[in-house]
Amino acid sequence: MTADDICARSAGKKTYCLQRQGLFSLALSITGCRQLAEDAIQTAFERLCRLNTAPHGDFSNYVFASVRNAARDSMRTANRASRARESIFNGFAASLSDAESPSDDVLTAERDQILRTAVNALDDANREVIVLKVFAGLTFDAIGEILEQPAKTVATRYRRALMKLEERLRGQL
Repeated sequence: MTADDICARSAGKKTYCLQRQGLFSLALSITGCRQLAEDAIQTAFERLCRLNTAPHGDFSNYVFASVRNAARDSMRTANRASRARESIFNGFAASLSDAESPSDDVLTAERDQILRTAVNALDDANREVIVLKVFAGLTFDAIGEILEQPAKTVATRYRRALMKLEERLRGQL
């Protein structure tokens, strides 16, 4: 094992620790299944460990792109597009709300369901941009690198997706 291998594995572990919710949210938004999302992340990291050379550019973006590709491969293989999507908001809603009573918990769960339904109604490309920007906290440049699109295209898609979400959610939240 070379020093580069050790650094790459260390970078992979660090990236996973810092970005695990974003990686999981991305994989889950593609697969729609918790187990398939976890499998896709595992597959992506297995592939990363087998790399002969270090990837060029930002390693974190490379990891997101790898997870995205593994999740898409998983969907093609499993052909489970009809499965109900699980929440991509695990842990996110709790950070937004300091629910102190059971009624607050009910309202939070209801709000999450409305928001989840609206996000899941977006087409795949818009949903990926929303997940990567909002839940993973990535920049448009990083998202553009992951999706292999210009950052301006990603920013435009993000704004349009937000407008669609706003239109769908108007009067519901």
